[in-house]
Amino acid sequence: MSGFLTHYLIGIESRDKLSDNYIKTVIMKHNHAYLIGLHGTELLPFNMRSMSRHALTYRTNAASSRNHEDAALFNSMLEYISAAQGAQRDICIAYLAGFLCFYAIDRAASPYISYRVIQGSSLNANNRHERTLRTEIETTIDTVLLRSHCHMEPSQLNFEALTFISKKEAAAIGRMMQYAVRATYHKKISASDLSAGVHNVRRQIVALHPDARIRRLWVGSVRGKLPMRKLTVYRDLQADEQDYMNSSEKAWYPYAGCPMPLYKSFSEIYADALRSAVSLLEELDSTLSWGMNRESLLNLIIQYNPCSI
Repeated sequence: MSGFLTHYLIGIESRDKLSDNYIKTVIMKHNHAYLIGLHGTELLPFNMRSMSRHALTYRTNAASSRNHEDAALFNSMLEYISAAQGAQRDICIAYLAGFLCFYAIDRAASPYISYRVIQGSSLNANNRHERTLRTEIETTIDTVLLRSHCHMEPSQLNFEALTFISKKEAAAIGRMMQYAVRATYHKKISASDLSAGVHNVRRQIVALHPDARIRRLWVGSVRGKLPMRKLTVYRDLQADEQDYMNSSEKAWYPYAGCPMPLYKSFSEIYADALRSAVSLLEELDSTLSWGMNRESLLNLIIQYNPCSI
């Protein structure tokens, strides 16, 4: 996974690169729904990959690639949107737009971050150690990107605003995802499951306050009470001492047994994902505003292979 701020940055920069089209108008109108969409699968109450054997893949029910399964979920979301009307439709579109940005950066960044976690872990490392290392890598990359792209430190961001969503927006998104998960994975989820996903993100963000004294107070008050997977603490002026950005362009492998290494820095990975996110949003605009067939958008998802760029 890429980190919280990386999701936020690619969402903001993708939106800003769009022309003044229909999708950009919807995103600006329902910006909170769009920002929540940038968390993608993190809001779902189950691991999609563990459910993949039950999924109806797009175009075929046979075993297929991860991209086909992702396309199946997006296809279900588009089916729901096609029948929705008014503000509910626009809210769902804004959320879907954010989800597409999440998809672009998650697929691009996960192979590199997973490689660095494996390389940085000892043979006897446990899951807790790996989660801690992953968090360190994510927060370092997040902070470096925020500093280089926005000339800001984490303490200058209003994290509460970035995870806010109204009851109306949450209800609209919840209904769409209930439909999409049922249609794709034959699994039922409730509106409360989606709300819990948003709250879980906030529970993670509660540890982001820059004041260490307040942070200890908050973390101490919720530890043991909330089912948090991890606590992420950003530090201002955090240096990339381990070169997690891979500015030196050292070789890395996107998957086990890969015959050819890649030499991309994380800045290049991010730039590739940003171009892909903009392309996906433009295709979404064509699909919805011009009434075009969704095949072009779904084909982009199916063919997306950032490690081959």
